[in-house]
Amino acid sequence: MKVKILNGKLAKVLGGLGAALGLLIVLTPFHLAPVCQGLLELNTGKMVHMRCHYTGQGEIFFGIIIVLVSLIFLFNQSLPAQKSLGGVLMILGLGVIILPTNQGIGVCMSPMECHATAKVLCVLGGLTIIVGLAAVFQEKIPGSTSKNI
Repeated sequence: MKVKILNGKLAKVLGGLGAALGLLIVLTPFHLAPVCQGLLELNTGKMVHMRCHYTGQGEIFFGIIIVLVSLIFLFNQSLPAQKSLGGVLMILGLGVIILPTNQGIGVCMSPMECHATAKVLCVLGGLTIIVGLAAVFQEKIPGSTSKNI
């Protein structure tokens, strides 16, 4: 069985775009659109971080994984592997969207600055899903079978 090899401009653009999106996801929670910096005081007097802080930490983990998967995608020339990595990017993008919602860790209940963080992360997660979809269906996109840049 012969494995189809693709090494076109589209694959390089998708890999680079995925890595850039992953880097933006890493930087968003604590630098670009920071989550709340306050602490909660428990009944015992102990101070703990709010939910949005832990959501930010989880998003950093997702972002790092997205960067790694995108770099593997960028340097891999096998079409089946690139399609699989595109599927992984779609799943990771969905995770980025779900984490700041109530189905994930969530953000603060009252409107605070972490709600802006959640919106930015939802947009970045959606763009990651689009990059993953383009990677899965790259054969169907015109001009994607071109040779090296």
